[in-house]
Amino acid sequence: MTQRSLQMCLRAILLLILLSGCLRGPVSWQRVTLNHPLSAKDVGFVVNGETSLSEVVEKLGAPNQMLSSNGGVVARYQFTDGKYFRVDFGWGLRFLIPFYSPDLVLGGGGAAVDVFQVTCNDRWIVQDHGFAFHTQSSAFRLWPFKE
Repeated sequence: MTQRSLQMCLRAILLLILLSGCLRGPVSWQRVTLNHPLSAKDVGFVVNGETSLSEVVEKLGAPNQMLSSNGGVVARYQFTDGKYFRVDFGWGLRFLIPFYSPDLVLGGGGAAVDVFQVTCNDRWIVQDHGFAFHTQSSAFRLWPFKE
């Protein structure tokens, strides 16, 4: 291979790499997760009436929100999971009709904010804890309309 053809090949590869973010294929999945999702296994060490808030913070990190309540504190750990699915049935037509590319899109998704909440008394001892899950709103659905 000559030096000129090697340079042309490298330029073409660089151009394709740079333009790859500008082009989208006919099918795309996107997922965004904020904060570390917690499970029952992660919080299994919490025992009502025995575990202190400092132990919870040591294992799980700082809470996203702390609120004063009647005779104590409420600490909330929030984590978000968002999913989106998209199919563009008109994507291939842009090669047949270059001056007009219709979008025939079928897509759906959602985002859910899940919460782990810890309620403490005035001595910072856990009195109650629990989850509020909203993951059904971020489930993948092939058909975007409700059944």
